[in-house]
Amino acid sequence: MMVFPHVVAVGVIVGAATAPIAQPAHPELVLLSVDSPLAGSDTAIIVGGTFESTPSTSYAQSAEDLYLRPLGFDGGASNSAVCDMIVADPCSAPLQVLTTPELFQQGPSTLTGASDIVLAVENEFNADPGAFSAEHPLTVFGYSQSATAESIAMTRLAEAGIPSNDVHFVLIGDPSISDGAWPNVEADFDAWLGPSTADAVINALDLKAVLGLLTPDDLYPTTIYTLDTDGVADWQQDYNAGGMNTGGILNSLEHVLFQHVEYLGLTPSEIADATTSTDGDLTYVNISDSINNLAAWFDALDHGVASSGLLPSLFDSLELAFNSSF
Repeated sequence: MMVFPHVVAVGVIVGAATAPIAQPAHPELVLLSVDSPLAGSDTAIIVGGTFESTPSTSYAQSAEDLYLRPLGFDGGASNSAVCDMIVADPCSAPLQVLTTPELFQQGPSTLTGASDIVLAVENEFNADPGAFSAEHPLTVFGYSQSATAESIAMTRLAEAGIPSNDVHFVLIGDPSISDGAWPNVEADFDAWLGPSTADAVINALDLKAVLGLLTPDDLYPTTIYTLDTDGVADWQQDYNAGGMNTGGILNSLEHVLFQHVEYLGLTPSEIADATTSTDGDLTYVNISDSINNLAAWFDALDHGVASSGLLPSLFDSLELAFNSSF
């Protein structure tokens, strides 16, 4: 289903993709915003997507080079040092990797991930009071499942008193935007399968906790990158284009397994071929799908999609499936 985009992608060539791969040198990127929203930010918490429980160095640096640097992060740095947080305690590098469950079961995994993200952000602020401000915000990066977890975390952080201008979120492949999977999939499944069967599928996939979720537009500045026809972030567009029939659904699933996986394999020029719009605190960057999809797919695997915690996440998913815990 659309909620597990990395399963097939990673499983196909995981053995070949786990070796360290040098990052390509990227040309300078044009800032996507004249305001450079990450100017002054030199610390980023990096969180992975489904089956990417602990983003690799390659993953974190690709995220920085492609999505953070164009917004002014760390003065436009490239390939910054990476460290793994100890649970949710800060470490010393600009790119700080946070381990989260990122399980097959999206509902419980996303809620646990949201709690981990809240704790990590609070620990950053407590470890160095005064380090973060509107001029020097903390950056939090999320992909797919973790984008939804961060959307949940925003509300909790606001309730905890973390200032709205002191944290900037950067999300890619977000299922919690208006055309994304989570606001739409329940109604679409009802129409396609009938309410009884749809409910059984949703329960079997453990989706209840994420259905209807939207990234808040009034809490924290957030930049959201969406690749056109991404079958997760553009779920409703794909569903409407395919229609309520088997062929249409298969077309949508193809976009889940390809476009949704491709973000870390795009080139700077492909990302720059985008349109932007705003809605409250959200800035949307919509990337054209006029790209070499196959090359982007394989490059994404090389840049960390296949080497960021697949086996632990698979094991924990099986634990949850058979033992109701992980």
